[in-house]
Amino acid sequence: MLTNMEKLTIVRVGNVISYSTLHQIGERLLDAFEGTIQDVQLTHHESPVTGSIDAFLLTMILHTEFKGHTLGITDADLKTKDEDEFYQAIIGGKNPRNDVAVVSTRKLSPERIQSDSDYRLLVDRTLKVCLHEVGHNMGLTDHGTYTFAADGALCPMSKGEFNRFGYQGYVRAVVDGRGDRFCPSCKRFLETMHTRAVSLH
Repeated sequence: MLTNMEKLTIVRVGNVISYSTLHQIGERLLDAFEGTIQDVQLTHHESPVTGSIDAFLLTMILHTEFKGHTLGITDADLKTKDEDEFYQAIIGGKNPRNDVAVVSTRKLSPERIQSDSDYRLLVDRTLKVCLHEVGHNMGLTDHGTYTFAADGALCPMSKGEFNRFGYQGYVRAVVDGRGDRFCPSCKRFLETMHTRAVSLH
C-alpha cells in the first residue's frame, strides 16, 4: 500500500524482548532506512501466552489496532496455511493487504540463552529479519540468489534457498550472513520511491 511509510510503529507482542532492545532495533532500522523512514514509535500489544499464532491474523489485529506502517515482533511461532508443511511456520511475513509485517524470534533464538553473546545473537538475527520484512513493506522484493551489499555481507533482501537447509541451517547460512546495509539496487529503489515521496509532503 506504501502510504505514510516515513513513520514506523514497532509493536512488542508479548514479552519477547526488553524495551531497551526494541529501542536498539528501532535505531538500527532508522539507520538502515536513512532518508526513507524518519521516525520509529515503540509500543506493546497485550497478547495471551501462546506457542503459536496465525501470521495473517496477527497482521490484521495489528493493522486494526495501530494502522499505518507497522512491525510486530513476537516469540510465538507464526503459522500459515501453506500446503507445504515446511512453510507452515515462518520467521517473518508481510501482509500484502496492508503495511504490516511480523517477525517471530522462536526459530532465531539459540537453543539456550546463557550469556550476553547468546542474547546479542538473538537480537542481531531479529534485526536482520526485521530489515527484510520492513523492506517488503517498503516495496522491496526478495533476492532469490545471494546478493551482496557494499560491506561484503548479504543484502537484507537475500532469501537464498530455504528448503535446502532446514530452519536451523537457513538461519545460520542466510540470516546470519545478512548485513544491515542494502545492495545498490535496493538502495536505488528506496531512494527513488520513498525519498521523493517524503520530500513532497
